[in-house]
Amino acid sequence: MAKLFANKRFLTSVSALALLGVMSIGITPAQAEDAPVKVTVWSFGDVIQRDLVRQYQALHPNVTIEYTKYNLDDVNGTKLITQCSAYKLTKKLGGPDIVAVEVAYSGKWRATPSCFQDLRKMETSTTNVSAGVKAGLSATDLKSDYLPWRWAQGVGYDDSVIGIPTDVGGLEVAYRSDLFKAAGLPYQRDAVSKLWPTWDKFVETGKKYVAKLTAAQKKKNFSFIDDAGSIYTAMLNQGTSKYYDNDGTDAGKLVYKTNPAIKKAWDTTVAAMNAGISSKTAQFTADWPVGMNNGKFAVILSPAWMTEYIKAQAPTTKGKWDIANIPVGGGNQGGTQLTIPAGAVNKQAAYDFMTWYLAPAQQLQMFKKYGLFPSTPSLYSDPAVSGYNDPFFNNAPVGKIYSDGMLKLKPIFEGTCQRAIDMAFGAGLGRVQAKKQTSAASWTATLAALSKDKCLTTGN
Repeated sequence: MAKLFANKRFLTSVSALALLGVMSIGITPAQAEDAPVKVTVWSFGDVIQRDLVRQYQALHPNVTIEYTKYNLDDVNGTKLITQCSAYKLTKKLGGPDIVAVEVAYSGKWRATPSCFQDLRKMETSTTNVSAGVKAGLSATDLKSDYLPWRWAQGVGYDDSVIGIPTDVGGLEVAYRSDLFKAAGLPYQRDAVSKLWPTWDKFVETGKKYVAKLTAAQKKKNFSFIDDAGSIYTAMLNQGTSKYYDNDGTDAGKLVYKTNPAIKKAWDTTVAAMNAGISSKTAQFTADWPVGMNNGKFAVILSPAWMTEYIKAQAPTTKGKWDIANIPVGGGNQGGTQLTIPAGAVNKQAAYDFMTWYLAPAQQLQMFKKYGLFPSTPSLYSDPAVSGYNDPFFNNAPVGKIYSDGMLKLKPIFEGTCQRAIDMAFGAGLGRVQAKKQTSAASWTATLAALSKDKCLTTGN
C-alpha cells in the first residue's frame, strides 16, 4: 500500500476474535503454542499498522513481530538485492521473513521470482473464523479475494505468487468546494465531476479558476492544483500500458519511446504547467499543509489514504473539502505486496501473519481507522464501505466513489526498470516546471538519460 503515507480510517471490535489454534506443518498444536517465534518485517512508510500487529500477537502470544521501517528505495532496492544475492550465493537462511514491495518495484521482483517463496506452495496453519482465515489455504485459494489487477502485481513472470496485496490507493479529486463557489464555478460534487470528463477539460477548468484569483494571490503562487506533476502519473495509471508491453518474456518489451500514452500524459502535464494552474507545491513538503489551510490551491489528486492526511494537516477546513470523480474515470496511486524472501527463516509464521493481516476482516479495520482502501472487493458491498460518508469531506460518499473507480482499472505490465523510468520522466517534468528547459528539450534530455541509465543498460 504504496503510498508512502498510509494514514487511514477504520476500527471494528476484535473482542469476538478467539485464538482457535496455531498449527505448523510437522508439529503438534501444543508444540506450536509453546514455541516462541519471531517474524521480522522490512517495510516503509506505514504499510504495517502497529495496532493490528498487537492484535495478532494477542491472538498468538508465542509470536513476536519485529518491524523495521526503511526508505522505499533502500528496502526495495539495495537491501533486498543484497539479501537475495547473499541467499543465492550461500543458501544460508537469514534476514527478513517478510518484505513489503511497492508497485514501482513489482516489475523488477516479478522478473526475479527465485528471490521469494512461491506462496502457491504455502498453506495457512492457523484457523480463525472471525478473522476470515481458514487452515490449509494457499495463495491459489486466496486469489479470488483480491482485485485482479492488484493480485497481478504480486505474480512472478513464471506464474509463481511472490506477494499478496495490501490496500489499494485509488485516485479521485479532493477539492475545496468553498473556493470553487467563490470562483463562480459549480461546487456540488456531481456538477464538479461533470466539469472534467477529460484531462483537457480539467486543465480548462483550472484556467477558469485561476482567472478569478487576484493579482496578489497569483504573485504568491496561489493556483488551482497543488502540483501539476501529479497529472502525469494519474493519466498513465488509467491505461493498460506504460513503459513496457507484455511480449511473453520476463523482461517485457520497452515502449517508453513509442507508447503514445506517455507523450500524451507528458504534454497534458506540461499544458497544465504552462497554463499557470499549478501552485508548484510539492506533496509532503512543509509548504503542502500550509497550502491546504490557507487556500493556496483548491484541488489535490488524492488516493483514498491521502484523505486522512488532509484531515490531520488541515483540521480547521472540515466541511470545506469534497470529493469528485477523477477525469476519464478510475485511478490509482500506490500499492504494496507483502512477500516472503526465499531465505526467510520463519516462512510458516510469516505466511500465517500476512494472510491474517491482509484478510478482508483486517482490511475492513484498516479502512475504518486509517482510510486504507481494501484491495478485497467483497468489502465494497459491505455497508461499512459502500455506505461510508465522510463528514470532513462534506459527507461525500467516499466508499462508493473510490470503489467504483477501483473496479474500472485493469492490470498494467510493470517492467524491471519501472522505478528508474518513472524517476527520469519525473525529473524531466520538474525541469519544465522550474523553467530550466522547454518541454521539447527536456523530453529529448529525458530519453537521452534513459538510454544511458544503468538499470536499462545492465538490468540492475
